[in-house]
Amino acid sequence: MTLQAIKWQDKKLLVLDQLLLPMESKYITVTSVDEGWQVINKMQVRGAPAIAIVGCLSLATELINSSFTDKEEVFKAISEKLEYLVTARPTAVNMKKAADELTAISKKLCEDSITVADMIEL
Repeated sequence: MTLQAIKWQDKKLLVLDQLLLPMESKYITVTSVDEGWQVINKMQVRGAPAIAIVGCLSLATELINSSFTDKEEVFKAISEKLEYLVTARPTAVNMKKAADELTAISKKLCEDSITVADMIEL
């Protein structure tokens, strides 16, 4: 049996609770940035790349389930939530790098002629 540390299915994030290994294999459903922050902070996910993936996908789940009136509101939410996610494990360099890159991309998308829905989808 192969375990996946992170599953992304039907726009839902599932994270293997690494604190329970090897005795138990249990997945945690992450539906928000706050839940992603908790999983990262409690070390239920480990490894810099995995931390960045969980952080970014927790943001994606929250964005998908939110409504925004304009692109500036989306950009503000993205930048603030990524900044918050970095505080879950400040030494996880991949999370900080991903946050910086996604913030820059969302700023550029905010200036492009795309819709709010397209910005969230990208």
